[in-house]
Amino acid sequence: MKALFAIGAAVSMVACASFQPDTPEQAVIKRAQGYWDARLKGDADKTRSYMNEAFRLAVDEKRFAMNYMATFAVAAKVQKVTCEPEKCEVGLNLSVNPPIPGRKMGTIDMYSTQTWLLEDGRWNLYQAP
Repeated sequence: MKALFAIGAAVSMVACASFQPDTPEQAVIKRAQGYWDARLKGDADKTRSYMNEAFRLAVDEKRFAMNYMATFAVAAKVQKVTCEPEKCEVGLNLSVNPPIPGRKMGTIDMYSTQTWLLEDGRWNLYQAP
C-alpha cells in the first residue's frame, strides 16, 4: 500500500510540474519561434498576430502582407532570450540567401535581435508602425 501511495504521489508531482506556467523566457522562445515559423511559411495572418498591438492597429492585414512579409531568410532559430519584467531581447540565428544580382552566394548565417513586449499578458514582437 505504501508503494502504491508513493507511486501516486510521484505521478501527481510530475503532473503538477507540467502545469506550471512558462517563465517569460520560455514563453518568448515559443512566441518568437512561432513568429519565424509562420513568416517563413508565408502565413501573413499568423505572422501579423505576433506583432504588438499598436502596430496591428496601424497596419492592416493587406498592407502587412504586401510590405512586411518579404524576407531573404530561409531558416530561423531562437538562440538567446534575456528578459526584464515587461521586455525581452531575443537573439536569432538566421540562414539567409543574400540578394546579390548576378551572383549565387548560397546561404549565409547571420545573427539578428528582436524586442518583445508584454502586452495584456501576452508577449508580442515590437515593431514601430
